[in-house]
Amino acid sequence: MNVAVTCALGLVVVLIVCAYFLVRQNRIIKTLRKQNSEFITLCDLIQAPIWFKDKDLKLTWVNQFYALMFDKDRSYFVGLTDRDIAPKKLVEGYIRDDLYVLESQNVYRYRENEKAGLWFESVKFPLTGKDGNSYGVGGIAFNITAIKKSENMLHKLVHSDYLTGIANRLCLSVEAARYLSESDAAGQRLAFIIVDIRNFSNANKMNGHVVGDEILKLTAERIKTALTDYSVLIGRFSGDQFLVVLKNCNDEDVISSAVSKIHEGIATPYQIFGGAFAVSVSMGISIFPEHGLDYETLIRNADIALLSAKRTPSADKYTMTYSEVMGMGMNKRALIENKLSGAVARNEFALFYQPKICEETGRIRGIEALIRWNSPDFGKLMPDDFIPIAEDSDIIVTISDWVLRTALEQNLSWQEKFGEMYPMAVNLSRRQISKPDFLSKIVNLLEDLNYPPHCLELELRESVLSHADVRILKDFGELREMGVKVSVDDFGTGLINITNLKTFPLDCIKIDKSFISNISKSPENQQIVDAIISLAKTFKLSLIAEGVETGIELDYLKQSGIEDIQGFYFAEPLNVDSMTDYIRRKNNPEF
Repeated sequence: MNVAVTCALGLVVVLIVCAYFLVRQNRIIKTLRKQNSEFITLCDLIQAPIWFKDKDLKLTWVNQFYALMFDKDRSYFVGLTDRDIAPKKLVEGYIRDDLYVLESQNVYRYRENEKAGLWFESVKFPLTGKDGNSYGVGGIAFNITAIKKSENMLHKLVHSDYLTGIANRLCLSVEAARYLSESDAAGQRLAFIIVDIRNFSNANKMNGHVVGDEILKLTAERIKTALTDYSVLIGRFSGDQFLVVLKNCNDEDVISSAVSKIHEGIATPYQIFGGAFAVSVSMGISIFPEHGLDYETLIRNADIALLSAKRTPSADKYTMTYSEVMGMGMNKRALIENKLSGAVARNEFALFYQPKICEETGRIRGIEALIRWNSPDFGKLMPDDFIPIAEDSDIIVTISDWVLRTALEQNLSWQEKFGEMYPMAVNLSRRQISKPDFLSKIVNLLEDLNYPPHCLELELRESVLSHADVRILKDFGELREMGVKVSVDDFGTGLINITNLKTFPLDCIKIDKSFISNISKSPENQQIVDAIISLAKTFKLSLIAEGVETGIELDYLKQSGIEDIQGFYFAEPLNVDSMTDYIRRKNNPEF
């Protein structure tokens, strides 16, 4: 009885316990099923492929997005491996990554691009049980194409020139430093070539910025095309300058060949908006390691070579390679420029005066004011030593304004002393003329000094005529209406469009002294002078010959019909006291 009761009670307890565990297990199963359903729903909502693999790297489950990528049902993938579905070129990499995750139990991230314009960032992670042992690999891949495109766009904005698409100055400095490091390690020479578009600012001004932008874009493209066969870095260095960094230059011919290719590539006129535009370039070259070991030094020396090429007419195709002599010259140039800025205020300039003589009468027909610089640092300097430097900045405007006022005041002083005033000729710079207030400053000066306009002669270089815009033509037209004379200095030494002699308001042509020297024995000079005389007659312009030093030259010019002479034959440039004495003696009938 007791045994039976005990057994019955034991059975009841067992049944109760079993029922409890069954209910609990059912609850766990329901919970797991619910969680599994929620997990699957969550994974299917994620717009990225998700997958699970077992230890044999066979797929056990994929989400809906993964299946849709292959246009298959998800059950299709169960039991398959990457060898069955992945591109062959990627399979070995996928397997290697999965094995790494299984063995290391570490999460692995990587980016990939299948060259189809799509970028993915994949995360692979170990699947582990409660015991900590791995039973497979899971993965998810995020489409980061939009992010990658934004990164590329940002990189392009930071490192590429917005107009030409080639490297910008920031990128050039970074990449050039890498080139230098690689060339240094390999024992290779490296060439830095700065390519400058000649007269670009004038082309931009005359034709507009739209045409200027097209010239820049086409130049960049032509340089790239010309150097296709070279190991090279090309970028836009500044407004109208490009930098070419040329590798593997141990053979000297590599540099000269590349330079020739650039010139040849740019030689053909550019066709822009139906018009043809001829473009030429100047180039300055520095070489690693001879001319510098770092980017800044090589750039500076290439720029020095470029400036030298632009100022040296004999430079081969306006291209020069840096030398220490150039560097010394540029250092002196920098010192001169520094001292020039305050030279007017320090009263370091002086004017010399050279008379223009009528050969037939011997009388003074005019006077030209010529500047000299008495520098405490450099001694006495002629205009050729400092005017080209001053013309690169607004220093020339300050100097020119001083010359004009000083010369006119001196001429008024001579009028008061001798009762006669001669036309005073003053040279003008292109920068001075280009200023919007050019006309008003001259008019105000004439009024301030009560100076007669017909006793002022403004001398211009040929280059000013060639690049004169409508405003400049208008200014000089108004000056001539006031009585001011306008002449072309050093005529024949530059390039001039003959039409400019007709359109520009002119009175006189000055024949350059290079054509006068030894003219009686030089058929070439004779032909040039005859042609200039013919031009002057055609456009009803007066003539004056400068640089006349001998009686033979004077006789030839007289026979050619030129009577107004300027040169050492009559007088060299004289200081104020000497010129005053010269005028006094000229006014003496017994002289």
